[in-house]
Amino acid sequence: MRSRARFFRAASFSVVIAVLSIVWLVLLPAYARQPKMQRHLRWLDEKGIDPSAMYYTELDIMDDILAKQRREQLRRLSESSDP
Repeated sequence: MRSRARFFRAASFSVVIAVLSIVWLVLLPAYARQPKMQRHLRWLDEKGIDPSAMYYTELDIMDDILAKQRREQLRRLSESSDP
């Protein structure tokens, strides 16, 4: 009985590893190659946003924060160019 339980645990672990491997190595790369995702990744790259930090950048408030940051950068640029 013990060997049967051990076999079941090992088989379950193997199935979980196989499923995770398929998702990580097959499904996610295939999704990343889709045109819509490519555009989104390119946009993130252009904005200097780290995709691994998307949890924070997906917040609605981020639009206001980024707009404020852009205004501040423009203000600094105009101040530095004024004699």
